[in-house]
Amino acid sequence: EVRAERRRLVQSIGALRRLLSERRAFEVADQRRLRHEARQRDRVEDAHGEKLRRIDKERAGREASLNHRIGALDGERDRREEQALAVLRRQSVERALGRTYLNEREVNGIGAGLVRSLAAQGIRTAADFDDVSWGKAPNGKGGDVLYIHRTEGGKVHINGIGEHRGRPLLEWRRAALARAEARAPRRLPRQSLAQ
Repeated sequence: EVRAERRRLVQSIGALRRLLSERRAFEVADQRRLRHEARQRDRVEDAHGEKLRRIDKERAGREASLNHRIGALDGERDRREEQALAVLRRQSVERALGRTYLNEREVNGIGAGLVRSLAAQGIRTAADFDDVSWGKAPNGKGGDVLYIHRTEGGKVHINGIGEHRGRPLLEWRRAALARAEARAPRRLPRQSLAQ
């Protein structure tokens, strides 16, 4: 029994020595394996980080492109709204001037006869003319006369309307224009904005 015990002890010691002799090689191999795994992990993490950076860069590029397009669309919408508002204001002013009829009570120095003479030349409202100027008489004789410039084009001279009546006539038109512009819409109606 003692011999059997001794044999087991000798075998155990031999096994321990073999393990201890192979331990250094195992530790070296284990260290190599750990370094190899660490390098692989670093490569994977670097690749992952690079991929995330590339994705972030692409996302930022797409976001910048979308923001640029949204800005362009906003600018286009603003431009169209400004144009539509300008048209709406112009139409409002034109309607208001077209409803502002010339009569003898409105303009200092212009009586019923001159109102009829102006109407005969197509000037009935503040919308029918836009300016006055001095020029040679239509027949070329005499001095300069006052011309009334029609909105539709052309100019006319009305006998009896000179500087003292032409200036109040133009001031009346400018006052009507100022009132019309003050009353014109300052923003588009909501239903126009929704379209």
